[in-house]
Amino acid sequence: MRGAAVLTLVCVLLSGCGSSEPKKYPVTGTVQYRGEPLKAGTITFRSPDRAHIAVGTIAEGRYNIPAVSGLPAGQYQVTVCSPDPKAPARPADEGPGDYSNPAKEYLPAKYNTRTELSAEIKAGAGNEISFDLK
Repeated sequence: MRGAAVLTLVCVLLSGCGSSEPKKYPVTGTVQYRGEPLKAGTITFRSPDRAHIAVGTIAEGRYNIPAVSGLPAGQYQVTVCSPDPKAPARPADEGPGDYSNPAKEYLPAKYNTRTELSAEIKAGAGNEISFDLK
């Protein structure tokens, strides 16, 4: 009798050890600005409740967010940031977290700080989402 109680307790405890994380999917795509591939930058996908966020690096107009860093299926707000290539370089003596001289943004605010971009991540591996920014 006592062995059955212990076995039941172990089964109950083990059943609660499963992952409650939703399945994540990879996201890839391209980003163009004024008809040209965006040279460098970041792309960020945020769920409306901010519970899920993924960031990818843009290089020569392409980005790739692998499944391990990916997103659950759903709607996302998207921001694209790119440093202005013509802006002066930030001083080398700035330490981490020193934002007294922030990098100048190359793209209009409607793509980053006041984004109008959105995307839907679908269940499965075929999430190729491209943006043609004007």
